[in-house]
Amino acid sequence: MDGSHQFARFGARTAALLDQWQQQNHRPLTAPAWLDTGGSGASLASVFVRDSDPGRTKRRMIIKLCSPDGDSSMEPGRLIAARRSLPNGDPSFPRDHLVEQLYDPMPVDDAWLMFQGFAGNDETMVTLSTVLRQRRMPGVAERITRSLLADWNPDEKSDGEMTAAAFVSELLDQRLEPAEPLAVWVRDKLNLGLETAWIRPGRANAAPLPNPVHLTGSCPLAERTLDYPIRGRAHGDLHPGNIMVPKEPDADIGRYVLIDLSRFDERALLARDPMHLLLCLVADFLPHMSDDARAELLDLLVGRDTPGLLIPQGLARTVDEVRSAPDGWLQQRTISGQWAGQWLLSMQACALMFTARVRYDARDRWWFFRLAAEAAGAYLRSVDAYEPGEAVLVPGPREAEPTAVEAVVVAGVKLPQQVAPPEAKPATGPAPDPVRIPGPSPAPMPLRESVVSAPEATGESLPDTAAGTFAAELPDTLPALLIDLGNTFADRLGELREYEAGSVTARTLGLVREQADRGQADLRTLLSSRHDTLGEEVRDRLDAVLGRLAHVTEVANTPGFSYEQPFFLRDLAHRALVVALGTLLGSTREAALSLQAGRTGQAGQATDPIRPEGARAPSG
Repeated sequence: MDGSHQFARFGARTAALLDQWQQQNHRPLTAPAWLDTGGSGASLASVFVRDSDPGRTKRRMIIKLCSPDGDSSMEPGRLIAARRSLPNGDPSFPRDHLVEQLYDPMPVDDAWLMFQGFAGNDETMVTLSTVLRQRRMPGVAERITRSLLADWNPDEKSDGEMTAAAFVSELLDQRLEPAEPLAVWVRDKLNLGLETAWIRPGRANAAPLPNPVHLTGSCPLAERTLDYPIRGRAHGDLHPGNIMVPKEPDADIGRYVLIDLSRFDERALLARDPMHLLLCLVADFLPHMSDDARAELLDLLVGRDTPGLLIPQGLARTVDEVRSAPDGWLQQRTISGQWAGQWLLSMQACALMFTARVRYDARDRWWFFRLAAEAAGAYLRSVDAYEPGEAVLVPGPREAEPTAVEAVVVAGVKLPQQVAPPEAKPATGPAPDPVRIPGPSPAPMPLRESVVSAPEATGESLPDTAAGTFAAELPDTLPALLIDLGNTFADRLGELREYEAGSVTARTLGLVREQADRGQADLRTLLSSRHDTLGEEVRDRLDAVLGRLAHVTEVANTPGFSYEQPFFLRDLAHRALVVALGTLLGSTREAALSLQAGRTGQAGQATDPIRPEGARAPSG
């Protein structure tokens, strides 16, 4: 009996291999439940397996299709190493908190298909990603952090002293290589060299901070030495998608299981795992926070006094709980004074990891970069070594418009040609009007034509866009453009949600890219003519909209949408674009409210942003 259809979300090849595996081993798999991985490249399903071995009978099992990268190829061996590494010879932690390999892993092209189980065989376990907004989240994060140190590392160790710069560099690994995303983004978007020692992030009157990516030569961190870098067993990629917890809110929060041990290290720097988990939780809240709330959160993370009234209550509690979780473990050691500095240096390194991740928009990546700089500055102050030199102003990400040639490359080459599969269900309604252009627009026609050419290259066509009619329809005002942007991308978001997972067509992606590019050009045109008349907060809001429009274009260009890609990659790309559009709509709405407040001198109403004459009324 062919049961491959029940695992179609793994992709056709993997589903067929699983069907063959069941038949050859007489191990029927039933009742698959797909697990949220929190945006990682892996794909997880929880299933029942009925084994022909009398000693096993029936149990719940996790099937994992690893992400096809270098680390995932090491996961089967590192999982064995993690389970064999016993804290003080005690097997209880691996038994209770690490998955085990129930059956030998199976190669699938460049990845592995793994069959994993854990103690208790509890079918109610879910990934932590699914409970991020529950009231128990702060307590769960604290309990996991405390257990990772006290239970998994009662026998911590050190390899001897190292400089603070070497500490951060070890955590970053190869991320500062010239061709890596972090170095490219800092160089191209911030116009900042890796060798610049001191910066003023955001404003000319900002306090000087160490450039967090300057870790070589005579950088400030190279002159400080850590006497006892604390090492031990670490997961290496701890995020909510890699932690299984009980589904029930009132369940024992000490019952958790770590999955994906592909980066396990027995002698890792221990401050990384809890810090990376904490920043993952922060990143989930960040898109919904105002600039003032983000500033308070930054102060809270680096240990400065802050009222914290704008920070979501659950997030503030989570930060406090995770930060205090190691206290009991540290009190039993003479090295407790070493932890605070390593916590800040780990914050610097982990914040830079988030800066490098393209799934976050420019505004969020800039915030993480600033957090990295603030953490480095806080570390230097904590060791009485804050001695700033000449500082370079870094105003924030530069979102330069592409040239005509670059636009052709982005639109026609980066995204592989796609052919919609038979089961794809695109939206049936007519495509709404694209963003209208205020006239006259200074953008060169070759750029507009080259952007529109993307769907044409795949044999599809966009709706006719007569530029001459747009100028007559749209008043030359920022509020009108913001309303039009909101309506246009609300339509695009609704259309994307009509598709089945991973089945977005090239035509829809072409519309998204074309409208996001037009939106950027139009908004820049109006901003350049009114920049001096806008308040600082309004400019910041409008700059955030520009950054999110650029992020939408970036996400819509990802090769993961190609039907040549595995299903789980297409599904991840689909979900990422939905999130990017939702975040763009939130920023556009905030900008419209801020603009209204700036004109009236009062706070804008959350339910009725200003609607100038000539702007389309919101749909729905």
